[in-house]
Amino acid sequence: MPPSRTPPQSPTTLEFQERDRFDLDYGTNTTTPLAKSGFPDLPNLAHGKPYMASWTSEIQQSFRLLTSSLGPRMPLYSFVDIGCGKGKVPIVWRLSCEASGIRQRIVGLDYVASFIDIAQQNHRKVFGNDGEFIAADATDFRYETLGNGLIAYLYNPFDNVILDKVLRQLRRIPCVVIYNIPTHADCLPAHGFELIHQRRGINQNQETKIFSNHRRPASEASMPRL
Repeated sequence: MPPSRTPPQSPTTLEFQERDRFDLDYGTNTTTPLAKSGFPDLPNLAHGKPYMASWTSEIQQSFRLLTSSLGPRMPLYSFVDIGCGKGKVPIVWRLSCEASGIRQRIVGLDYVASFIDIAQQNHRKVFGNDGEFIAADATDFRYETLGNGLIAYLYNPFDNVILDKVLRQLRRIPCVVIYNIPTHADCLPAHGFELIHQRRGINQNQETKIFSNHRRPASEASMPRL
């Protein structure tokens, strides 16, 4: 399928609009990147990627696409940002849900406990509460506890070794995977995920692939497909 493309803008304008502006608008702390050398010693640290925040428009575009395709079934899927860092993706997703009148369980997951603390602080600044953020390793977390079906967001959080282990769990449940900067996208078809959408722009942060294993939550069985 031909990918959709984002209109070009200058890198300086893009960085401001997509990262800095969010923190300026909400008083949050999501923008500053962190190298892995600044992380605590963790079992899977060697397989993780440095922290950076996903671009605002990529989150919003993915939300609009899935809202359009899932329609009334959207609330049946819980949303989880795997490798949520400082919590920007769950916050933007919740803002989008509220603007659309959608009630959905939204979770952030990260193996760095200090990131979870920051994510909760950021969520409080925007919504007045901690939100739902969990400190856990993505390889041994039980994703089925989050709900009947999942929308999983990945902002290139780890290498193919960890992705393979995560997909072994996600493939057991109805799941849509939003993969921003899809460095290891070739892992997903091997686990039964089919590419359903792709887009790219002039920056790697504007490349997103969305996959589905086309399984349906049990509570969705009586609902018509759109």
